Amino acid sequence: MSIEKIDFLFFQGCPNSEPTYKNLLEALKELNIDVPVNSIDVKDLETSQKVKFMGSPSIYVNGIDIYTGKSPDQISYSCRTFNINGTQTGVLPKEFIKEKLKSFL
Repeated sequence: MSIEKIDFLFFQGCPNSEPTYKNLLEALKELNIDVPVNSIDVKDLETSQKVKFMGSPSIYVNGIDIYTGKSPDQISYSCRTFNINGTQTGVLPKEFIKEKLKSFL
């Protein structure tokens, strides 16, 4: 398997978008993955349905949500939270992103 496409989906005003995006870029750099990130600002509910937005922030690799490990199957136009090692957070940690990216290599 290989990484063909990376989408970073967010909406303006979500405080977790910027730190997660930064963690994604750092993870890509550290893993020497040279795939451009398609940054998608989801501005409204109509767009969220079109791109299968699961909340802000979301990272899709080859159409697979890296948190759930499957194709997006629900729509959520809200800030997203994640359970990482028993801790609730809105920011995906760099190490978590790196591990998920490795699973696509």
